[in-house]
Amino acid sequence: MPIHQLFPEPVYISNLERMLTTEELKTLNKYKKKTYNNVGNTTSNDNYVLENKTLKTLKKDLNKKVINYFNKIVCSSNSILPYITQSWLNYTKPNQFHHRHSHSNSYVSGVFYINANKEVDKIEFQKVARVLELKVTHYNIFNSTSWWYAIETGDIILFPSTLVHGVEAKEGTNIRTSLAFNVFFKGTIGNNAKLTELVLE
Repeated sequence: MPIHQLFPEPVYISNLERMLTTEELKTLNKYKKKTYNNVGNTTSNDNYVLENKTLKTLKKDLNKKVINYFNKIVCSSNSILPYITQSWLNYTKPNQFHHRHSHSNSYVSGVFYINANKEVDKIEFQKVARVLELKVTHYNIFNSTSWWYAIETGDIILFPSTLVHGVEAKEGTNIRTSLAFNVFFKGTIGNNAKLTELVLE
């Protein structure tokens, strides 16, 4: 008997497919000087990092991945244009963590890894609703309440903003550095005839 995956949550994993330029790295490193203590790690004060002119090409490259996500996963006939809204840097030192959370006022969220080691670094996703708890002999995508992916420098992950995610206590010696961002869209959504049309400018 076949087992179907009904209403799965998409997690899009890709790679920048190039090295960051010296100028891009220099700009990104400047944000380390102005941070605040988040729950478990630190975050840049600036939360529009990708608006920096020297990161124009990086923003363009990330936006290509966003458009690819919409083309492959969302597949809408509505005339919409996705765009990156806020963007910020997270720094996680050894033994630090990033609290579980989701992103409001965003359709898709993404993370680009500037410094990550696949041997010790990962991102974890969490299933929120759990009515009953049973002991599990073999975990799979149906009975798991959490799932993680190993990540490394250059990786890009996109996922629905409602999906709860976080980082467990960091192992290894590197400072895990990531550029997180939210995505929304402009255009007309819904259906005029069904009285669900909404124009987003």
